[in-house]
Amino acid sequence: MKTPATLQTILDTASLSGRHVAGLRGDFRSRLAAFRRNRAASEQAALEGDFHLVLAAWGMADADIPGVISALRLRLLVFLAPALACLLAAAWSQRPASWLALAFIAPPCLLGMVTTLWRISILRHRRFTPLCRWLLWFRKRP
Repeated sequence: MKTPATLQTILDTASLSGRHVAGLRGDFRSRLAAFRRNRAASEQAALEGDFHLVLAAWGMADADIPGVISALRLRLLVFLAPALACLLAAAWSQRPASWLALAFIAPPCLLGMVTTLWRISILRHRRFTPLCRWLLWFRKRP
């Protein structure tokens, strides 16, 4: 049987949790601010016009493209494996916990797969396309 925690232990834990959440919130806000100020419209147009700027931003050279595409294809498998495992577990066991795990695992895996396919497309076509425009391109296809 568990021994009850003292009130001071509970308060210390709550205080640490609060500081941790505040730190995470601050980190998220700073990353969001950096993302928003990262690229102006003129810089975006320059990226779309000159593919070598994209390669420089990604820390690559032309000779690295085939190897990076191969690594990105392997990354697709890394994102696909947990989603498939959760899907199979949910289909096999039919337990609510399996479906809940699938609901939490599948969206980040799907996002990772979409962004990886987007990067592969940019590198194969050697032309930068913003993610939203790339996604809308599928809608325009006959």
